[in-house]
Amino acid sequence: MPVISSVVNAVLLVIAGVILANILAETGIFSRLSSFTGPLCRFSGLSDACVLSIVAMGVNATAGKSMLAEYYRDGKVTEREVIPVLIMGAFPVVLGESLFRVQLPTALVLLGPVVGGVYTGLNLFSSGIQALFALLYSRRFLAGSGRAPPPVPSAAALMLNREVVLAGCRKAVPTLRRVVPITLAALVVFSLLSATGVMDGIAAAFDPLLRAFGLPGESAAALVAQFLHFSAGYAIVASLLDGGVLTFETALVTLVIGSMVVITMIYVKYSVPLYLSLFGRFGVRISLATYAASMAAKVITVALVFLLF
Repeated sequence: MPVISSVVNAVLLVIAGVILANILAETGIFSRLSSFTGPLCRFSGLSDACVLSIVAMGVNATAGKSMLAEYYRDGKVTEREVIPVLIMGAFPVVLGESLFRVQLPTALVLLGPVVGGVYTGLNLFSSGIQALFALLYSRRFLAGSGRAPPPVPSAAALMLNREVVLAGCRKAVPTLRRVVPITLAALVVFSLLSATGVMDGIAAAFDPLLRAFGLPGESAAALVAQFLHFSAGYAIVASLLDGGVLTFETALVTLVIGSMVVITMIYVKYSVPLYLSLFGRFGVRISLATYAASMAAKVITVALVFLLF
């Protein structure tokens, strides 16, 4: 069944991400990177552990967030640093894991090089806004606090062998015991809501937002499709462009608002359960803050489209 397959695939990806984070930490690779992260640490006021977590998010989002949670529990990252780090981490995630590996090729093929390329740039701009404001916030409120950056565990040599892999897997077990049950439950609930049409109703709730931006009612179909997969939304926007229903400007606005739908879905389906399992009750505040930052950046991006086009 498609639902079971998607749930299994999502859980396997989470498991792989958490295990990867612990194996990489055991190899000593992140301690080797500390010499390169020093300038950003000094500028932002964040510790080495924070910056290394951001770097890891560019490799694998779940791995980086899992690392940050481990540093937080060990006292190497303070509560005040967690939210700015996660907001800043959105940029390397979009740049690496989400954009160039998946979304960019799909956007160029379905939407064409012009619309697909501009929309890709807008996604980078949106995540860049978040990272910039989080960086400025951390520099203003965290820099010069007198707290020395906590030391990151170092390895005598960079190693990857059977013992390192097994040690990383063993260290991943406590995190997986928290993450997997909550993630699995959230995915099952989300699938049931989708099957019963509740998620379609949530998508329809975005219709007033579309009309407020002067978009045609047909754009709502793209939003509903985004709940299925972002590529389905791209395909519908492309067909509306070909039919003359959408202009270049309204197509971009529809795509950006559609990405807000995708972000909402990701938070309901993955992010909130992940943050709760990694950070406990603090995960609620993390989810609200990072989601608000994402939505605010998208609103600014929509305004930029109207201003430029």
